[in-house]
Amino acid sequence: MLNEVYKRNIELDQIFNDNYSSDTDVFKSNCIELLVELGEFINETKCFKYWSTKKPNKEMVLEEYADVITMILYFANLNRMDIINYKITSTNKDLLELINETYNLCTNLMNNMTEDLVGKILTNALQIAYLLDLKEEEIIEAIKHKHEIVYERLNSDY
Repeated sequence: MLNEVYKRNIELDQIFNDNYSSDTDVFKSNCIELLVELGEFINETKCFKYWSTKKPNKEMVLEEYADVITMILYFANLNRMDIINYKITSTNKDLLELINETYNLCTNLMNNMTEDLVGKILTNALQIAYLLDLKEEEIIEAIKHKHEIVYERLNSDY
């Protein structure tokens, strides 16, 4: 599912490494960025807002989800992971439990980034997509769109 966008993500990672390799805190910054992106995604889902009657905007959910997956792919790339077998799958966990578990796993990246940990985060993220009824094609398109934005920003004074 993600292999096509993963390859493009790797290219973007290399551009960022070439441009910002002197910044010794890139890894730490990206650990924090993943947490921020995950929080923004969770907020867009409105899944924890039991008091709200507003429905989530699927386009905004997909946009934020693309940010989350893009950041996870950054860590997959650091581990030189083969992600070809990672797919959207069902789960017996409920959405809030799975989001909480994923957030907790992400908080461990800065101190203990391993392929196993990144794999668990990616698996959870794909299970969250299943629970939110996000389709593979929608996710891929959202990530491609996000990549286009990043390329535009890299070629401007953003």
